[in-house]
Amino acid sequence: MFLCNAMRVLQIFNRFPWPLKDGGAIANYNESIGYLKAGVSLCMASLNTSKHFVNYEDIPEEVRNHAQIHLSYIDNRIKPKDAFLNLFQNSSYHIERFRSVEFEMLLKDICAKNTFDVVVFESVFVAPYLAVIRENSQAVCVLRQHNIEYKIWETLAAHCTNVFKRSYLHLLAARLKKYEVSVLNSFDGITVFTQTDLDMLRADNCVIPIGIFPFGIQADNLIINQENLEMPSLFHLGSMDWLPNQEAMTWFIQEVWFDVSARFPSLHFYLAGRNIPLDFFDYNNQNNIRVLGEVENAHELMNNKAIMIVPLFSGSGIRIKILEGMALGKCIIATNLGAQGIEAEAGQAILFANTAEEFKDQIAYLIENPAEIARIGNNAKELARTKYNNTLLIQQKLNFYNQLEKAK
Repeated sequence: MFLCNAMRVLQIFNRFPWPLKDGGAIANYNESIGYLKAGVSLCMASLNTSKHFVNYEDIPEEVRNHAQIHLSYIDNRIKPKDAFLNLFQNSSYHIERFRSVEFEMLLKDICAKNTFDVVVFESVFVAPYLAVIRENSQAVCVLRQHNIEYKIWETLAAHCTNVFKRSYLHLLAARLKKYEVSVLNSFDGITVFTQTDLDMLRADNCVIPIGIFPFGIQADNLIINQENLEMPSLFHLGSMDWLPNQEAMTWFIQEVWFDVSARFPSLHFYLAGRNIPLDFFDYNNQNNIRVLGEVENAHELMNNKAIMIVPLFSGSGIRIKILEGMALGKCIIATNLGAQGIEAEAGQAILFANTAEEFKDQIAYLIENPAEIARIGNNAKELARTKYNNTLLIQQKLNFYNQLEKAK
């Protein structure tokens, strides 16, 4: 058995977790920082995608100085020709976009020069590299499932009204499911964020050990400052190149916000996030909607606004922005799925809404009872900063890795 403080870990990413502009990057970055603070000897190998390209010099010095970092460029943009040709194959286009011979050779070289106790595959999109790790390392291999990916695409297909697009989304989901399910039992263990995700994996005949480890926050980096708080105000903050967020915001604006704005004409709604599609900017300045685009400081935006809206209807895993908002004392209204995996009592540390009328009612309740915004936000802060402490969660995860090593 290896000791946690002497553990040697290789993390494999489908994109490097920097800059911290979206939940996925934050989740992976906090994981890496948690390993380093726990005394782990860390190596990070990542595809450096065209969409999320990062220069080595831009990576935080505290990471560059304490971890080996290897980046391998890949042009994984969606290409119409490749997508069309894939229709006549049986493979998942989602997975194929992350295959790289150069990255495979890099991993082989890394394993030749290093000995690892644990290799963590950060999402199913890097699962194709399990074979090269198995061939060149005796390490425990763990898949970290941020989402059950095919479930997202099944839901998106179900909600799509365009018959041709719906058919294509169903095809993508089916092929992704076939691949995702086929690789589950090839690992030594899997970690997930929520019990719901674990249940879905078991339903897909996953029989290997699964550990539940929610996202951990670095509370020291989340400074509460209400000096410029706009009370009341609503906001949504998320990566807007993620289809579930696009779906959520389109629904919220059309089905909820216009009615809310008519009832409370001085209330503002702010939409912020990276890669907001151009058609969302058509809403800017309509009915007090402010489309901000990508903001320089997400925590500053959270501090300055009062009520966070998370109307997600597809996706799995855990919403990192919710936990950060809670840690900053935000009052949050979310769907049950949006807040999935967060153990918060309804009406105490969070408000739930799953229909347009429920969202309207919850928003009206807070506007008419502003003291509730502060009360719920304070409860949320205490919950997030105790139950979701990154240091404690990382130690539990390292213990899980030790158990996998003993069972191997």
